[in-house]
Amino acid sequence: MKVRGRAAAALVAIAALPPTVLALASDHFAGEPLLLASTTCAALAVGALAVQPLLAAAGPPARRAHRATGTVIVVLVLLHVALLFILAPDDALFAMSPDGPTRARMALIATCALLIAALLGALGPSSRISRTTWRVLHAYLGVLVIVLGVGHAVLTDGALDGAGTALLLGLGALGVVGIVAAILADRKRVASRN
Repeated sequence: MKVRGRAAAALVAIAALPPTVLALASDHFAGEPLLLASTTCAALAVGALAVQPLLAAAGPPARRAHRATGTVIVVLVLLHVALLFILAPDDALFAMSPDGPTRARMALIATCALLIAALLGALGPSSRISRTTWRVLHAYLGVLVIVLGVGHAVLTDGALDGAGTALLLGLGALGVVGIVAAILADRKRVASRN
């Protein structure tokens, strides 16, 4: 599976478009432009997250697209959180406390896992950690990000209720299947070198 830059961008756009369109079409935002912007960032991030593992499975030709998409996802998630803080700082702080709702704690754990996965991705395998250990950690964190991020989106009442729930679950499944495909593709590449 060879994916080049333009094809990777198209893949990300195709996955990110449906949740974004559903979010923008919702009447959930009545007079709340910050909430609309925050939800749009989150919807774009979820779509991009779903195909991120498929870019990893595509191997070296798509490595640059995988890294660029990872950077975009981190920026979108941080914007999503920052806009929520601007909109309602007390609610945002409460949401991240031990007494906050489960969906918010899921988002917090997913965000921490995303930042660590992105840091691992930026550093790459090093002499201190084996390539196999690095791949397992990166994939494990990717699963956490996708499962908890999608879980957070499904449990949060708002723009992606109804048809959006099925779409979110489908994107989550695509992401997890993509991680399995990336691991299998990596094993195949390693075996072909030996």
